[in-house]
Amino acid sequence: MEPLNNVTSSAAQTCYVEPQQEQTGQAEFEQRLTETEPTRSTSDLLETESPSTVTSGTTIQARERCPASSFVSGRALLSATLAGANLGALRNEISQAQQRTTQWSRPTGSFVNTVDSDRIFNEAQASSYLTLHRFQSEASHCKPRVLFTLTAMDHVRSRARLRSDPSLERLSARYELRQASTAVEHMMGDTYSPFVSLAEDASRVRVSPDHGARMIAENANELHTYTVPRIFVWTPEKIANHHERASEIVSRYEPTSNFAEPSPRTWASRTPTQETEVLFLGCNLDDYRTASETNPYRTSE
Repeated sequence: MEPLNNVTSSAAQTCYVEPQQEQTGQAEFEQRLTETEPTRSTSDLLETESPSTVTSGTTIQARERCPASSFVSGRALLSATLAGANLGALRNEISQAQQRTTQWSRPTGSFVNTVDSDRIFNEAQASSYLTLHRFQSEASHCKPRVLFTLTAMDHVRSRARLRSDPSLERLSARYELRQASTAVEHMMGDTYSPFVSLAEDASRVRVSPDHGARMIAENANELHTYTVPRIFVWTPEKIANHHERASEIVSRYEPTSNFAEPSPRTWASRTPTQETEVLFLGCNLDDYRTASETNPYRTSE
């Protein structure tokens, strides 16, 4: 994990593609999320021959609707995986989706599928989020040291834009290769990067063989907890996967490329993992803070 306030002299320059029409794209996404009415044909759907109903401009046959609980669960999953919602926004999305199902017209005698919003919230949190910890001297000490105006979703969308255009395959691979390289460099101590370090298990940082990590755990004033969408969390395995995929693509375009590492897996395996370190890419980690306390492992006065 990175030292609290020690900026190293070497800068890990990370490629970034400027967002194009970011606000327009976000507006379109939110509109589609609002207007989407998932449909499917399974035995547990409402069986009725009632006339079609119109909801938000979309005509849907009542018998084609999925059960209300499935609709709400789907919206929760979209909110977590596509919108990167924090827990407060996730809870709000579930509530709005549940309210929407109450407006669906149902013929007399039809089966009413009840919605357990607490169960849906707990399942979405368990499947789509990770609870992580960070030692900090102040609440504001959760920002990256470069690209500190770009959110986690900005980075995800940038990668998605590149991947979606086949003509940019080489650039996309170079972009991902540099991101993965910077992630490993961060874990190895060069924390002048767009990443922020966290730990899955705070107690293991205190007994880590990494002297720097132990110093952070023993000297930080506070211990903060963050509940982060999994799509934003960079584990050693994810770093290795990105590096491996990107290296293979770059090698097709540049057969003579000489990567410093003989193997992405070998390269990523150099990262210190004893303190269960993972990374967050973006400037908005504080959006996902769910708790904070005085550092229980602090030894210095």
